[in-house]
Amino acid sequence: MTGGSVEGSSKKQNNPRIGYLLRMYPRFSQTFVVNEILEVERQGVDLCIASMRKPDEGMFHESIARVKARAYYLPETVVGEGAGHLKAHWGLLRSAPAKYLRTLGSVVTRKSIGRLEWLQAAHLLRWAKKHRVEHVHVHFGTEEATLALLASRLGGLSYSLTLHAFDIFRDNVDRRLLAEKINGSRFAVTVCESNRRFLVESVPGVNPEKVRVNYNGIDLAWFKASEEPREPMSIFTVGRFIEKKGFLHLIQAVGHLRNEGVSVTCRLAGEGREKEQLVSEVKRLDLKKQVQFLGPLPQSVVGEWMRRSACFALPCIQAKDGNVDALPTVLLESLACGCPSVSTRLSGVPEIIADGESGLLVEPGDSKALAAAIRRVLLEPELAARLSRQGRQRAEERFDVTRNVGVFRGWLMDVLGTPSGRAKHPVQSNESATSEQVATLVSAA
Repeated sequence: MTGGSVEGSSKKQNNPRIGYLLRMYPRFSQTFVVNEILEVERQGVDLCIASMRKPDEGMFHESIARVKARAYYLPETVVGEGAGHLKAHWGLLRSAPAKYLRTLGSVVTRKSIGRLEWLQAAHLLRWAKKHRVEHVHVHFGTEEATLALLASRLGGLSYSLTLHAFDIFRDNVDRRLLAEKINGSRFAVTVCESNRRFLVESVPGVNPEKVRVNYNGIDLAWFKASEEPREPMSIFTVGRFIEKKGFLHLIQAVGHLRNEGVSVTCRLAGEGREKEQLVSEVKRLDLKKQVQFLGPLPQSVVGEWMRRSACFALPCIQAKDGNVDALPTVLLESLACGCPSVSTRLSGVPEIIADGESGLLVEPGDSKALAAAIRRVLLEPELAARLSRQGRQRAEERFDVTRNVGVFRGWLMDVLGTPSGRAKHPVQSNESATSEQVATLVSAA
């Protein structure tokens, strides 16, 4: 297995160790994962990180440098790693051939389980044993959760999940397999009550007792309001330029405001596959003077814009493939910064913003209603002041990373305190199998 560290430090050898399993680490768009890892470490948990893939992004948030846990990278190709795959799977087949063959059979018959996850499962078990990882927590219910499920079936790996949005709602999600991942876990966290209802009501065979709700948290000392005056008539937003963010509707809302004689400056921070479409819409509506693209920004600069701007807007919609934003972290951050915020009545957003109290909500995809809500924030100072004050209060009540991670940490400690929470690593036995048999089985997957 290949291994490397992003940032590491030695740990006390007697402490129970929790592992994080991620598809790619670090990742610029997943600030909520790093927020959680930093707070779990601050609360005294010994961590180690396994990643299915090495990062392919050239920009990372400064908070990555504060993570103490070492990151190890599993072999991420099927070809070119034959000897390593053979060695990893050999021990599993020898120690428990019936379990190995039964798990392999489930892989061969399921199109939604990839060959790479099967091969990496043996490496994950070896990594957990080598680094004394007693339980693994997985963010997202896609390939990384499949990997954890296979490792559990092959070698008794104890794991838990956090489920977010695209891993639940997209049309191509294998929901029967998702139910198996949830049911095989010690517990499955999801980030809002709206998600929990969907999982319990719409995922066939899921065990409702496995599913828990815990909001993502943010560092309220990092994202905080400022006493400085805000820039009049300014709108700010940030996120990946993808369909579910609804940025096309924000640009159209700016056009409605311009046509109504309301001159604004709207700044969009981020990058993504829909940028050309957004730029084209700006040109089509002749909004070059009103709309600015800032590119991807580090968290510190995002916070500065949230403290500076008069309004934060995130017009979330449901994408054509069913994907939605369940609990947008940037909305938590804008509320914490006291930036009066406007968003849509979709998924978990109403759990963030109480309409008319901690922000304003409109129907998804309605650019005229979005323009009207932004106009109220920009032109009604008393409303803006109230939303700013109560938005910060909402962030303190629901989205404090210290409190929310404290709940999550308690769940992890409960797992470690029970016999079934201890990692069960494969034990070598005298059962025989030839290397040729293992090679055949590995390639068959």
